Amino acid sequence: MFSDTTDQQLLASEKRVIELLARETHTAVVTVQETFLIAHAKLSAGARIKSYLPLLTRNTVRCILKAQNVSKDRVAPASAAGTNRAGIASAIP
Repeated sequence: MFSDTTDQQLLASEKRVIELLARETHTAVVTVQETFLIAHAKLSAGARIKSYLPLLTRNTVRCILKAQNVSKDRVAPASAAGTNRAGIASAIP
């Protein structure tokens, strides 16, 4: 899946954070990992102080995933009567 050993090391060191972000944003762990690696690469390219990269990457990924979820919610049409957007049947007919 992730070929570069540096990427594997980064994912291993940030495993707990990645799993937390996946739960927080209701996103698959693989998607969070890919987003994390992309964001980390972009931020590290211009970073002068590398020690802040983990924190900046986490916050960036959190914002990206939340924005994606918001846009999905806006695009999703309202379900049939009796169900909400999440597809959960309501108690009121």
